[in-house]
Amino acid sequence: MKKVEEKVISTVERLKGELISTTRELIRIPTINPPGENYEECVCYLSDVLNQAGLKVQVVQVPKAKLDEFAPLGNGLPRLNLLAELSGNSEKKALHFNGHYDVVPATDNWKVPPFKAVVKDGRIYGRGSSDMKGAIASMVIAAKALVESDVDLNGLLQISAVPDEETDGLGGSSFIIKEGKVKADYCIIGEPSGVNNIWNAHKGTLWMQIETIGRAAHGSQPWLGINAFEEMVQIINAVDKELKPVLAKKISAYPTIPPQGQVATINIGGFVQTGKAVNIVPDRCLLSIDRRLIPEENLDEAKKEIRDILRKLQRKDPSLKPKIRTLSQFNACLTPADSPVCTTTTKTVEKITGKKPTTTMCIGGLDMRYFVDAGIPSVAYGPGDLRLAHTVNEHVEIKELVTAAKVYALVAMKLLGTTDSS
Repeated sequence: MKKVEEKVISTVERLKGELISTTRELIRIPTINPPGENYEECVCYLSDVLNQAGLKVQVVQVPKAKLDEFAPLGNGLPRLNLLAELSGNSEKKALHFNGHYDVVPATDNWKVPPFKAVVKDGRIYGRGSSDMKGAIASMVIAAKALVESDVDLNGLLQISAVPDEETDGLGGSSFIIKEGKVKADYCIIGEPSGVNNIWNAHKGTLWMQIETIGRAAHGSQPWLGINAFEEMVQIINAVDKELKPVLAKKISAYPTIPPQGQVATINIGGFVQTGKAVNIVPDRCLLSIDRRLIPEENLDEAKKEIRDILRKLQRKDPSLKPKIRTLSQFNACLTPADSPVCTTTTKTVEKITGKKPTTTMCIGGLDMRYFVDAGIPSVAYGPGDLRLAHTVNEHVEIKELVTAAKVYALVAMKLLGTTDSS
């Protein structure tokens, strides 16, 4: 390891206490989404920290007139994106670190208060610790370590802390990219891949809503009505018997953790709405569909599979006239494993941990798709465990925070280059 790299590593170690305190302060700000609470407080805190670290900071806010479009679940609350820059001696290359500061609501039955950021047994507990305020703190400390180690980068390092990833990212990553605020050659997103794993891909998502319309009648005279719930049962049975076996045979070439994630999947009934009273024939039924796509598929194919089932049922029963609506959709996302951002991250992780990391596909959806769609090769790498995200007693290992900070700092030096070759 070069002397300058050793200096950066030792600086990260020296800043361990600050890394812990930054993570805890972020967790203590309950940036719950939806609707998007305390966003301003979080961005103000991060702005102060990054300014003090020597980075140039700006805040990009979604205009009030566009909040309904970009944050439909936000109740009119502000959407703020923080952008911080560390400029080197030139701007030939640019590396972008991205993290979302919004968190899902905390459910009951936590062993510790979810927003107190309790430290216990080498872990920090709290909502957002793993997904993904811990990674944001690691990125901040990585940048600070570069500054305090007098590293002269031959390019631009940019950090974004964005809202709304938990609700499609339209007011966050998508917005700053569309506004032209991100001009990068590479991007690393700090999602909880685990420090010995890198995500170079993630699955696609198709969320749909099916509605059946019947005719209400008194429960004692069901023959006078049309039961919308019973019509929906036909659809559920058809999906279960005809589509699920087909999807089970669609196995991606890209590995996942756990391996079951390599398969294309469908989940029906995430929400079901039907009926108004026990003695009324239900005249309406709503059902959700959560379809996850592997990179070998596309949205048009996935939609056609569902529509074909509906058309087949309608041929058998012309009175069945279901309505279908798309709620959210995006294709799977992929950055080749031999791209510089992936290979450099892989080599750096191995240098820091002594173990070559796995390269896998995330089974969920990430903001990574916005960067890849914009032509920016991207990977997701960060401390934490995806299995802990959105769960009770969510936590992050402190040693993983430190490891991630070291990796982020050295990757920036490798991808951008430095004037010091020692």
